[in-house]
Amino acid sequence: MPLALPSPSTGLRRSAPALLAASLLLAAPVGASAASSSKVPSGTAKVSRGVCATSATDLQARAASFSVTVRDLPPAGSYGFSARLEERMPGARWKALKGQDVPSGFGAFEVARSGAPSMSRRITVRGLHPGSSYRLRVTYRWTGSSSTTVVRRTSRACAVKDLRPDVGLTGEFGWQPSTTGGEVAYRIGLRSDGLDALKGVDVPVVVRQGQSVLATGVVRPSAASEVVLLTGRRCVQGSPVTVELDPDGLVEDRDATDDLLSASCLPVAR
Repeated sequence: MPLALPSPSTGLRRSAPALLAASLLLAAPVGASAASSSKVPSGTAKVSRGVCATSATDLQARAASFSVTVRDLPPAGSYGFSARLEERMPGARWKALKGQDVPSGFGAFEVARSGAPSMSRRITVRGLHPGSSYRLRVTYRWTGSSSTTVVRRTSRACAVKDLRPDVGLTGEFGWQPSTTGGEVAYRIGLRSDGLDALKGVDVPVVVRQGQSVLATGVVRPSAASEVVLLTGRRCVQGSPVTVELDPDGLVEDRDATDDLLSASCLPVAR
């Protein structure tokens, strides 16, 4: 029963959305089981991890797939499983996603069709957070007239590599006379990592002094370290100037802590 996936993301975003999406597909029966004891034989309850993919720019391409298989265990009258998605953020412990963070369909108990010798599900999770790891924790249950058998299995983890680019301010700042009368050209130091993902991307930049906007524009990173010029009104000495990259969070980069700079209103030394 396929579940709706969110619309593909467009452009670069600073942070992945909290909501993930999953698709659960019913696979063909995989054959009858000969198990008859209360112990669960090897292969009767399995969970495996399939594709584990990431992307520098495409949210939907950050995905993991899992396969869950459960076989009948006579004399159980019914059987099935429930799955939960677990996440481990960098430097943190594993935790089960809950509430709005968990895709719909997780946590519900899936019951095999009456008389089916086995049940299989393929689960694909998209929109994963870069730098985090994900695994599937599955609980299997066989219910008979007088007893219930429960086992749990955990898949291998999918570690989503963080391939996002990073662009920030180096701290270099000053102004020089502009060819336009009454204006100056602000020299702004820029550093960039992951230039392939930044090709053709316009990064907004704003220069302010207090509540006054002195200059606005966009830059296209082209080198690991460079100085860009932004034309605008001259600042007033005695008050700090603020330079901010991507103030609206349009670009998804790894580290936003170096996107803001406070500097003095001083001309570039000649």
